[in-house]
Amino acid sequence: MWMFIVIACGEVEPDRAQPLSGPEASVADSGGAAPSDSGDLPQDTGGLDLSWPELERTAVWVSEHAGYGTGGAFADMDADGDVDLVVAHGNDMEPGRLTVFDNREGELEAEASWVSRDPAYYGHLDVGDVNNDGYIDVVVSRFLGAGRFEEPGGIEVFINRGGVLEETPSWVVSGFFSFSLALGDMDRDGSLDLAVAVGESYENEPDFSRIFLGDGEGGFGEAAVWFTDAPGYSFDVDWADFDGDGWLDVAFANQQDGHTIYQNREGIMSALPIWKAADADGPYEGNTLAIGDVDGDGTLDLAVSDNDQLGGVGEVRLWCGPDWELCHTVPQPYASAVALLDWDGDEDLDLVYGGWWSAVSILENRGGRLGSSPVWQSTKTDIVVEALDWAEVDGWPGPELMVTDWTKNSGNRLWARGDP
Repeated sequence: MWMFIVIACGEVEPDRAQPLSGPEASVADSGGAAPSDSGDLPQDTGGLDLSWPELERTAVWVSEHAGYGTGGAFADMDADGDVDLVVAHGNDMEPGRLTVFDNREGELEAEASWVSRDPAYYGHLDVGDVNNDGYIDVVVSRFLGAGRFEEPGGIEVFINRGGVLEETPSWVVSGFFSFSLALGDMDRDGSLDLAVAVGESYENEPDFSRIFLGDGEGGFGEAAVWFTDAPGYSFDVDWADFDGDGWLDVAFANQQDGHTIYQNREGIMSALPIWKAADADGPYEGNTLAIGDVDGDGTLDLAVSDNDQLGGVGEVRLWCGPDWELCHTVPQPYASAVALLDWDGDEDLDLVYGGWWSAVSILENRGGRLGSSPVWQSTKTDIVVEALDWAEVDGWPGPELMVTDWTKNSGNRLWARGDP
């Protein structure tokens, strides 16, 4: 996500019920304002028989690390059997740091116990064992350089040394604006490779998104091995086997042009996309994408949030495979983070999404079709939703939902389940 807009909010209490950890004091006490919960939001799940207790609508955990939360993911960083939370801060506002919030017996710590040494304009991140030592490492986009929009960023890799990330990255590449990236084994050699979405559409020319090959030791070579066929503005990317041949293809969420899928042909990525969203379905301002079989037909579908700040449609949209025809839309002003996940334990994929200054919402999948209105929304309606992730944190039945919040000092947040 990227924006010039700055808002000011009054100093009021954030949404807190019984925190998973940390003091009850508002994060606004650390120097910023925390927006309040408000709004009369839906409470009815439509008579659903939920396999897990429903998510509470008020966050039970809010981080106390100041900064513009952007990238985020759950991972067991210390290999102790529970998931921790990794969050990158910065975005396009001011340099921030990469942080790890440790899970201590089912409770996330409020203040990060690990913080990177040097701040940067960090974007989204991904996690995976890039040096094959059994510990989860972190790869993060550096959206902007030190000169902000006048200087490109790049990619940084933080290696996990026996359960603790190194304070400075061991592999760095610079020279392009990147807001997002994704790890995946393109050539099936057992080492993770890196797909990078490239572009900055406020002040800079379009550029080529690219793929780096992993060396299995924590690095990704001296240069990319593949580039998109044309320069553009891509803001998210992910790997998936769209054609079912056993090789990971790659999809990009694009701006000013249709979203694209490139085919992996036995370890070699196609020069041209095998699918591009139709001009008639535009205009496009892709922010985040998610991949999964929503309609249950055995082929993957593609969900993309299309923002509207620079002329897009302001919707979250689903393209259904195998032909990836536009099959579902839901309005969302300033659409941003999106995820496909089974929120209720009924073994199908539901749609979770948010926008800038909005609630987090869930559309229920009923018989392979997404509903037209949310069955769940957060009570807090002014979150600048940057990233979503989903994992069982507290040991109770059903995973919890996490969101990173761009609003400075507001804190990243987590919603937990009610009593089983």
